[in-house]
Amino acid sequence: MRLLEVASRVVLTLTLVALWPLQAAGEPYLAVQSGLKCGTCHTNPTGGGKRKAFGAAYAQTELAARLWSQGDGEASWNGEIGRVLAVGADMRAALSGEDVPGGARESELAVSRATVYAAVDAIPSLLALYFDEQVAPGGAINREGYALLTPAQGKYTFKAGRFFLPYGLRLEDDSAFVRQATGVNFATPDMGVEAGIELPRWSAQLALTNGTGGAGELDTGKQTSLLASYVLSRWRIGVSYNFNNAELGDREMRGVFAGIKTGAIAWLAEFDRITDDTPVGAQTSTAGLIEGNWRVRKGDNLKIGYERFDPDDAGSADLRERWSVVWERCPVQMLQLRIGLRSYTGPAPLPATNRDEAFAELHVYL
Repeated sequence: MRLLEVASRVVLTLTLVALWPLQAAGEPYLAVQSGLKCGTCHTNPTGGGKRKAFGAAYAQTELAARLWSQGDGEASWNGEIGRVLAVGADMRAALSGEDVPGGARESELAVSRATVYAAVDAIPSLLALYFDEQVAPGGAINREGYALLTPAQGKYTFKAGRFFLPYGLRLEDDSAFVRQATGVNFATPDMGVEAGIELPRWSAQLALTNGTGGAGELDTGKQTSLLASYVLSRWRIGVSYNFNNAELGDREMRGVFAGIKTGAIAWLAEFDRITDDTPVGAQTSTAGLIEGNWRVRKGDNLKIGYERFDPDDAGSADLRERWSVVWERCPVQMLQLRIGLRSYTGPAPLPATNRDEAFAELHVYL
């Protein structure tokens, strides 16, 4: 079953979504579309996770096609419970199918991810405790848990605890090559400290962590991560750097990313170069992404992406590519429907690198 056959599995779902008259996750393209920084909408200065009251209101009034039973046109949820506690949640359930050449066809219904968030303002506008907990699939997993200090009205930020590394675009899709190749994704938070600065056009974060992807420390080496970006209303550009001093072999990563808005389309791009120390010498790999998000109309987004991954730049026989087409429908507040196709090409001896995937996903968020 190739790509067109996989697509036929979701045609009925696609039709129902298109006819349903009825927000989206805090992905980087939304920051490009709005001209805002990630920290404007999210409690986490580097983006993702719990939304602030502004982020919740923006998602409901600007991204959803319409507000359900809200005649006054105002948002119905801001996550705040009392004066010091704010909560949030995301749940994603999907029907997915995969076809690997020479292998069995597979399809699955599953909760791909369910997370809950909480922020406690111990000292409003200065000191908060933040928690991000994955509750499904499987058992509970703490993704983030840190103290956040924001003096000078948030101009400076300091974290201490467990958090996601500041590196590259914080894409929601962990299967993207730039997320897999760098190892910086939602499965690899780390323990450490982070300092940041927020200026009108500049944003930067520097972190020192164990470098074990959340596992226990194995040596005395540490990991340094740096993320800096320059943000304007129509475009932004940024750089990333990461060095992990590990006993089993050092890793150095350098990256550049950018976003630009051209009319109704928000473009994203990222390129990363990764150098690993191995027993036979240094090995360099590269990963890149180009993605366009077309806001067809309020509530509808068409995402088209191309990715490239070269595990070893010493040769081209292992080159891998991926094309993606995803339609995102936000009929009412707190509800997103997504349908997508992904096609992989890679070395012929590795069937899994030449597979096709299709999925239909329900995303509910608070």
